[in-house]
Amino acid sequence: MQSTVTLVGNVVTDVTLRQTSAGPVAGFRLAATNGYTDRRTSQWVERTTYLNVSAWRSLGEHVAGSVHKGQPVVVVGRMRQREYEKDGHTVQVVEVDADLVGHDLTRGTASFVRARRGPQTADLAREAVVATELSGDGDTRSTYVTDGSGWAVPGLAAVAGPPAADPAA
Repeated sequence: MQSTVTLVGNVVTDVTLRQTSAGPVAGFRLAATNGYTDRRTSQWVERTTYLNVSAWRSLGEHVAGSVHKGQPVVVVGRMRQREYEKDGHTVQVVEVDADLVGHDLTRGTASFVRARRGPQTADLAREAVVATELSGDGDTRSTYVTDGSGWAVPGLAAVAGPPAADPAA
């Protein structure tokens, strides 16, 4: 079982989209501010944590097209810690692999446009064009349903065409 975190904060860098062998990945930096009262001084203390956020594949593409520097967002994902060497020192970085990214609607409004995933059966049936082709012998006509771009509609591929002309008539 993997643990998830929910973070609320502001995007503090431009979103970058890059291509990797595993698919597109969008990255940005998130500033999440937490406040608390210091019991010793009875003062309100605000502490800001900066985290790198990565969003992979279609989520990354949507984030790159929708999220911009300065906007309030909500990120749900998994924390990941990695290490690397820089100038002879070991650097530890905590990142978030995002599962969900959205605008924080408590601080503004947003509009949503559904991403087109490609032809779906219902869409194809609605937009179907009946195409007729002659079979190899030239006597039999068969009809199939397509969306005009070569996508066949599942379940509708065997639609019967108009009856062949009666040669005796």
